[in-house]
Amino acid sequence: MPLIEMVDICKVYPPNVVALKHVDFSVEQGEIHALVGENGAGKSTLMKILSGIVKPSSGEIRVNDKKVHITNPVVATKLGIGMVHQELALVGSLKVYENIVLGSEPTRFGFLQRERSLQIVRKLMEEFGLKLEIDAITQELSIAGRQKVEILKQLYRRVNILILDEPTAALTPQESEELFDEMIKLKKQGKTIIFVSHKLDEVLKISDRITVLRKGEKIATLNNDGRLNINELAEMMVGRSVHLVSVKSSTTIGQPVLIFKDVTLVDRSSGKRLLDTINFVVREGEIVGIAGIEGNGQKELVEVLIGLRKPSSGMIEVFGKDVTNFSIRKRRSLIAYVPQDRKQVGLALKATIKENLIMTHHMNPPLRKGFMLDDTTANEFAMQLIGDFEIVCRGPFEKVQTLSGGNQQKVVTAREIALGRNLIVLDQPTRGLDVASTQYMRSQIISLKSRGKAVLLISADLDELMNLSDRIYVMRAGRIVAELDPRKIDKVVVGYHMLGVKV
Repeated sequence: MPLIEMVDICKVYPPNVVALKHVDFSVEQGEIHALVGENGAGKSTLMKILSGIVKPSSGEIRVNDKKVHITNPVVATKLGIGMVHQELALVGSLKVYENIVLGSEPTRFGFLQRERSLQIVRKLMEEFGLKLEIDAITQELSIAGRQKVEILKQLYRRVNILILDEPTAALTPQESEELFDEMIKLKKQGKTIIFVSHKLDEVLKISDRITVLRKGEKIATLNNDGRLNINELAEMMVGRSVHLVSVKSSTTIGQPVLIFKDVTLVDRSSGKRLLDTINFVVREGEIVGIAGIEGNGQKELVEVLIGLRKPSSGMIEVFGKDVTNFSIRKRRSLIAYVPQDRKQVGLALKATIKENLIMTHHMNPPLRKGFMLDDTTANEFAMQLIGDFEIVCRGPFEKVQTLSGGNQQKVVTAREIALGRNLIVLDQPTRGLDVASTQYMRSQIISLKSRGKAVLLISADLDELMNLSDRIYVMRAGRIVAELDPRKIDKVVVGYHMLGVKV
């Protein structure tokens, strides 16, 4: 008898967006069950229904063969179901143990029992083999550490079914391996894990069974018996064959395009060095990758490059010009930029696809004639990009917020590449994308290199950096700590440099 059964689940969002169509999904006691599918396939919606965040339009859920109504996350927790979201929801200023017990603190006469809390959390860590500095400030932990806090938070609430949503998205290979060890320990303790991921190699490595969703429907549930391979799984997700290997094109490396010379950035309020004497170069026909655990200066490096922050010292050169004091608009004439947060930074969500595609282009001919926008040319331009970049939509006048994540990313990428700049900055270009959209983006990056463009690629995905980059710089604590040739090392070595371990 399954531990959980979701039967004939449908979800329709007004006015007529069908997210799930008659989906059956079941989980056995003590298994690691992977849930895979493209963006928009319904994975998140199905898990949000199970964890009480979203209500289904129809269908039923059974826990231990008993029909239940999961109306909110509190009800889900009482039924033993907990979800660790990709965007971790912790209070950074609190200590580890405080975050774990937050909302369900042991109290006496209305006062928090600190020693009792510490005792419970220590026992919990020992029981499940999840080791952390119990008194550490949460915001000072690595992403992997914060993830452990989230898992312990759920275990403290005695959940038996743990939903992990893209848990390895920002982890090094070593941290991912540690997480898998912890998942296996939890499984041995009788816990059931639902593992939602885009990383098919990890899915095949860790799961007992795999359920594939496509366009809101269940395609299959498969036993992971060693006979499945990544290509077969990807084809089931997408509905067609997908070539998952990126082949670097051989290109002649040209002249330096971007040079950072002793760039330092000091936080005015704390005096902390966010960037410490950064030196690197990107040349024509070259993809240079930036690796590092999130929060080690990559964000600040991009902000300094595009003009959102002014460095405290040092110089930035683009095509031999000192752009250190250039305005953002002036830099836009030299640099194309795909930001990591497409929703907040890259797009105007309530605007149309056309309006998003013509941004920046609208300031210059041929879209601009005198003081006016040439609307006919703008329409033709938008349609051209929609076709060239295979943006799946109803037309240029559709609101960009209605598109899937992959198609939103295509809009940003299409706009930036069409600018024709010879320096392109790509910040997490495939984050949150499904397998097909990821492959499309990577093929576009390789195409840029083959056309002699200089590409700066910032990514948390080490496979992506290894497959695409000609050179990789590793950042740690605001410094560049290594320059590596991906043809001569493997991603484990990159991970060691990221963690500060001597190789």
